[in-house]
Amino acid sequence: MIKQQYEDLKWKRDLRNTLIALKQELKEENARQELCSLLKGDYRVLTDLLKDSEPKVRKNAALVLGRLKQDENAVFLYKAYEAETQLFVKSDYLKALAELDYTACIPELKQRLKELEQYQPGLDEEKHIREELSVLRKLADQNDSHKKHKFQGYDNTWEVILSTGKKYQQVTAEQIKGGEVKILNSGVRLLTSHIRPVLMIPTYRELLFLLNVRTLSGNPQEAAEGLAASNLLELLQKAHRSEDDFYFRLELKSPKSLKQRSTFAKRCAFALEQKTGGKLKNSASDYELEIRLLENREGQFLPLVKLYTFEEQRFSYRKHVVASSIRPEQAALAASLAKPVLKEGAQILDPFCGVGTMLIERDRICPAGMMYGIDLFGEAIAKARENTRLAGREVYYINRDFFEFTHKYLFDEIITNMPDRGRKSKEEHDRLYGMLFEKAEELLKKTGKMIIYCNERNFVKKQLRLHRNFKLCQEYSMDEKDNYYLFIMEQTS
Repeated sequence: MIKQQYEDLKWKRDLRNTLIALKQELKEENARQELCSLLKGDYRVLTDLLKDSEPKVRKNAALVLGRLKQDENAVFLYKAYEAETQLFVKSDYLKALAELDYTACIPELKQRLKELEQYQPGLDEEKHIREELSVLRKLADQNDSHKKHKFQGYDNTWEVILSTGKKYQQVTAEQIKGGEVKILNSGVRLLTSHIRPVLMIPTYRELLFLLNVRTLSGNPQEAAEGLAASNLLELLQKAHRSEDDFYFRLELKSPKSLKQRSTFAKRCAFALEQKTGGKLKNSASDYELEIRLLENREGQFLPLVKLYTFEEQRFSYRKHVVASSIRPEQAALAASLAKPVLKEGAQILDPFCGVGTMLIERDRICPAGMMYGIDLFGEAIAKARENTRLAGREVYYINRDFFEFTHKYLFDEIITNMPDRGRKSKEEHDRLYGMLFEKAEELLKKTGKMIIYCNERNFVKKQLRLHRNFKLCQEYSMDEKDNYYLFIMEQTS
């Protein structure tokens, strides 16, 4: 196949389709080596096509040269890139160049980047300029990784939102000491000059900074103008004591379709780069802040800023997780809601402990006595031991089937995040809950508490009907979609 494609290129037969097919073949190393052997170091059959009259032939010839990974072709690709007049092709030359040693081209690439960042494209050019800028920035910045910022604004006054969802804003609000607090529909708004203790509150989901503009236009260009005219740059410079460039991503929370959201985000982010003179740079992966736009019923947006420049401390112990791990803020919320029934110095058991998050958060909200964690998954137990050590707690972890566990004394509490169904049938998962209640009867003291976080409300309700010695003390829906619940129960006999 490679030999036939090579012959077709030599005799210029069906160039466009031949190049597309060859480009696919060259994903395999064997195909690359075969073509290099046929070319014998003479790449003119491909480099000559960089001057072809058909743009898509030039584009695919460039990509094939890139996949050959022969560094001597970098100079041909760069010259073709400079000479290219069709905007939709230019980014492909750069993608090809990225696969080669293009060190000699870096000064020119940086100059082109600088020019392009100052260029104001028309609507018909914008998409292609965006694509070229994206690839160009990666190439030009490859050897000059941008400066990483660190949050320095702990002594400043900030207006922030602590997102919590719509059910338990008050739980987070009650942990705030000082500042102006207002309960919102899905969180808590706070004006504070003491942000350090706020960062340690475990029950909020995200901390988001408010700007001095509350609504932005539903037009991407106008929304970018609003962001550029706001105190966004001032906030970033004050928070980090730096006037260097900042890398961001833009996230749209909107009922629009995925395609509409993507188009809006790309256009708005690109316009924001232009309006800030490149002080804000859009990056799909290596970003330090997220600009989040929340759409209201009128089609306008509330802008919020999430910073990734903090050293996360509130869950610093949680270095290890597994796929089934509960989110730490949910574990903290569960412990907070259960706090009225928790007993200091209690003997506690988690039969499906995972990496230990439920036990650690339970102990943080109300100091426990002896704690045991059991799990069949050996990797989870190893990770739980390390997390617990980092948290400065003491838990006895056992890699065993909970239903084979015995102990010489009874426990005051069972607290756990129940395993999801996974590949189990509904009947198998139902039996798991039945076995849990039966085992809990053996291991819990009279008046002992069982606290379950789970997504199987009906299974718990069924077991409460079957096990009359368990009394339901409290039931909480833990998310807006009523997928997860917290049950607090007491053994009465």
